[in-house]
Amino acid sequence: MNDTSLLMLRRMLDTATLRHKVIANNMANVNTPGYQRRVVQFDEQLAKAIAAGDAKGIAASRLEVVKSDDPALRPDGNNVSLERELVDLMRNSLLHNTCTQLIATRLAGYRAAITGDTRAS
Repeated sequence: MNDTSLLMLRRMLDTATLRHKVIANNMANVNTPGYQRRVVQFDEQLAKAIAAGDAKGIAASRLEVVKSDDPALRPDGNNVSLERELVDLMRNSLLHNTCTQLIATRLAGYRAAITGDTRAS
């Protein structure tokens, strides 16, 4: 089965899962001197692949965890803001939930097509 939108949703779900882990790690290190906030880079690669309609590009897009270039917030060199991490966590949770619902809807449509069930899912 070659479903580009399902592949895209799966990659976005992978991204949201990794981003949750990175945000949790940032929050755990909020008081660690010299700790530099981490972020997940992936969105630009995915946007380019989607714009090009390139299923192989979507599948090949890499998730990369990098240090943020935000300036240090405190004299000890730490640049983690708990408020920012909480906002990012809420935004990421919405993305994760949306992707999960869209995947479930798509799979329900496949199930209905395979079984011949014409009732609304």
